[in-house]
Amino acid sequence: MNILMQLSEMQNFTPNEQSIASYILKHKEQVLQLSIQELAKATYTSHSAIHRLTQKLGLTGFKEFTITLAREFQQSTQPISNVNPNYPFGSSESSLQVAQEIAELMKETIEKNVAYMDDELLSQTAHLLNSANRIFIYAQGDSQIRAKSFQNKCFKINKYVVIATELSEWIYHTINLTSEDCAIFLTYHGISPNYVQVAQHFNRENIPFITITASNQSELAKLSTYCIRVPNDEEKLAKIGTFSSQIAFEYVLNVLYSCLYKIEYLKNMHTTTESLKKFQINNLMKDI
Repeated sequence: MNILMQLSEMQNFTPNEQSIASYILKHKEQVLQLSIQELAKATYTSHSAIHRLTQKLGLTGFKEFTITLAREFQQSTQPISNVNPNYPFGSSESSLQVAQEIAELMKETIEKNVAYMDDELLSQTAHLLNSANRIFIYAQGDSQIRAKSFQNKCFKINKYVVIATELSEWIYHTINLTSEDCAIFLTYHGISPNYVQVAQHFNRENIPFITITASNQSELAKLSTYCIRVPNDEEKLAKIGTFSSQIAFEYVLNVLYSCLYKIEYLKNMHTTTESLKKFQINNLMKDI
């Protein structure tokens, strides 16, 4: 659930938190220009009351609150698409109409995802991946296909990536991770009890991990070293296919790979070029 919706519903808000929420909703654009002290003064509350509200919203503090709010304000002013992410086309539409609507869904999903992106978060996540000895990805179903694509790209720059859940051997992979490794959870709803157990183990062992999810307030997301959010547009069961979620996952993983590649750009370019040369030489030797 997004921040604006939570502020509107005011579930389990104290009277002070209700006053803060009401003020924010009435003065959306102006709030982004205020410091936490100025907002406290405007709402006749306190610095600590605002901080408690941000935590209740699943955020780490006022800075993250203003960044998230700015993104949601931006999205709320964008034109609303007629494409339903769960049923993007109907039974009576032509094949060309289906193609156009899938294109619109892809475009809209990526545009929403761009609005969630944060420069510092992406940079920190990329540096974590770069410094890790090994990267283990936890993903199931269609998400595992996205993970395989990311794995294949990383191989080209000599990054050791394992799909931990690929052969149902995730327990053995989990206990063998060290603090020199890192993990990625690719999970749209973020509600898997198994993933939460793994995340709790990682926290105990000081093993860093990244969660890519639409549910940035889930327990898994809160346990994460870094959490990257994707749009929460799909219903869990009522949908034709996992179009929106997989478009979002593919996009985020491509961005992370690109940011990772950029850290040692010339080295990675050289590695890729040399690997291609060796491949071509090996093929020539076979022909001889």
